[in-house]
Parts: sequence; C-alpha cells; structure tokens
Amino acid sequence: MPEIDTDILVIGAGVAGAATAYHLACLSNPRVVILDKEATPGEHSSGRNAAFVREYAGDEAVQPLTSAGAESLRDGSLAEYNKSGAMLVGLGDEDVSEHFPLARGRGRWCPEDGTVDVAGLLQAYLKGRDVRLNTEVIGWERQGGKLSVQTNRETFACDILVNAAGPWAGQLGRLPLTPMRRHLFQTTPMSRINPGWPFVWDVDNGLYFRPESGGLLLGPCDEAPAEPGDYTEDPAILEDLAQKLARLQPKLSNVSILRSWAGQRVFAPDHKFVIGFDHRNPSVFHVAALGGHGVTVSYAIGKMAAELLLGNTVERAETFAPSRLA
Repeated sequence: MPEIDTDILVIGAGVAGAATAYHLACLSNPRVVILDKEATPGEHSSGRNAAFVREYAGDEAVQPLTSAGAESLRDGSLAEYNKSGAMLVGLGDEDVSEHFPLARGRGRWCPEDGTVDVAGLLQAYLKGRDVRLNTEVIGWERQGGKLSVQTNRETFACDILVNAAGPWAGQLGRLPLTPMRRHLFQTTPMSRINPGWPFVWDVDNGLYFRPESGGLLLGPCDEAPAEPGDYTEDPAILEDLAQKLARLQPKLSNVSILRSWAGQRVFAPDHKFVIGFDHRNPSVFHVAALGGHGVTVSYAIGKMAAELLLGNTVERAETFAPSRLA
C-alpha cells in the first residue's frame, strides 16, 4: 500500500493535538492529518477531567498561557462556558461561604473562572480536520527528505511529526514524562446543593469540589505514577477523600458516592509544559506534559505550537523547549 503523504502528522486527537491542528489551519493551512489509536477523540486525559477553566497557575512561566487560554474560552464561541466563578482557598482572605454556603475557609474569589463543555471544545478544534481513528503509531524512520511513519493500518510520509499523545507522549517521544493517576468522585443528588454555586479548590490541602448533576463532583488531588492508560482505581483514595472532607469541609463530610473514576495528568520533571522541536530530531515536535492545565491552556498552547511549527518566533518558547530535559 502506498504511503499517505502529508505536511504535518499529529499523533493524538486530545485537546493538545486538536488545538495545534486547529491553529495550523487558521494560520497557514498546511496538509495535516491527526491520528488517534482510540475509536473516539479525547478518550484519555482530555475526557477524564473535571472540566475546570482555572486561570491561576501558581507558576510564573505557565501563568501567561493559562491566562490567555482561559480568556479564549470565556466568550463561549468555541464551546459552552459556565462562568460559575471559583474560590481558591488559601490564596486570599474572602469568606468562601459567601459564594458556596456549605463550604468553609478563606480564599480568593475568581469570578471569571468556571467550567467548559470539553467534548464540545474538542469537536470545535477537530471540525474540518482529517482525523484517522483506530490508528496506532508503531514507529517511524527517515526515508529521504521525509519521515516514514508506520501504523497498524497505513504508512504515512510527513515533513514533521507532532507528538501530542497525552499519557503516551513520554514513551513515544523518549522523554522523561510521568503520567500521574488522579481520582474523581461524583455524589448522589443532594437537595442542599445549588447548581449555580462555583467550584472550590483548596490549593494548599489538595481538595476540590463543584456542583454536578444535582450533587457534587469531588477530587482529593491524589497523584500516583502509573503506566499510560492505567486507570485502576485505588480504594484507599476514597478514605483519603473522606478524611479531607471531615477535616476541611465538615458540612460535606457525609456525602454518598454514586460513582468514581481515575484519569491521568502528565508531568515533566520540572512540572512545566513540553512544547517545541526535539533537540535530537528536528522533524519531531512535542506538545505534551500539560499537567492538569490541558483544557484551560489548550487554545493558547495550540497557537504557540502552530506558530513554532511554522517557523515563527514565540516569546518565552525556550522555557518549554524539550532540550531542557536532556
């Protein structure tokens, strides 16, 4: 079977790869093909999160991207946005109960934060793109002036290969990236919960919650290294959540859990994003290790990646260059 020729081949149809392809089409419209080994886009990190749009990053290098990314989502033009606001416990002196009556503590009120329809956002990024699902990359090698990329279905020839493979980005790109497993819990419906209340995030103690489906969505901010795609749930995390609620939010300590699931966030050793050309292979480009900020920063990092792929200069790009991990 002859190779399928394209300019840029993107591995991963989650928010990182999809947003990169979206901005490439907006800026220059090269030939781009997106590959994903799953039957639907966003099966992994992009589809296993709490849908928060939280501008605060806690890292000066990352902050401009979370600010720009959050701003791009707030008008709802890409996907439905719920401007519920957020209380970040520990970062200010405002009484949390003024915004979430059942919660306690003091924090910073962020009225522009909220949640976004992640599935709708992903669809917006992928609309009109050439996406090949059920297609897993096996390997690649240089043949002449192009990379020949072998998959379980077809062979592709490309000028540039973009590694946006989420939890698999470290293995695929031979980078020291670590997928970290994190649990989320959804309660049964609770008459006390107002669906218009904001999300609350205890930054210092690692606990967040927000209204969801008549009850609450909660996360104890656990992190445990795991193999890519390993979503095995740890029963001990539920006990950890119960202890945190009893200690930090006693009015929420008697919730009844309806369901739970695990997702993964991917980190570089310095907890900064990895965006840029591979220092070992100038035909390979990485968009990876978004560390839980993926939804918020997707628009901004997609634009940064597209600009770099097209040879344009981007401010602060060196901060995220893969060469720093050498």
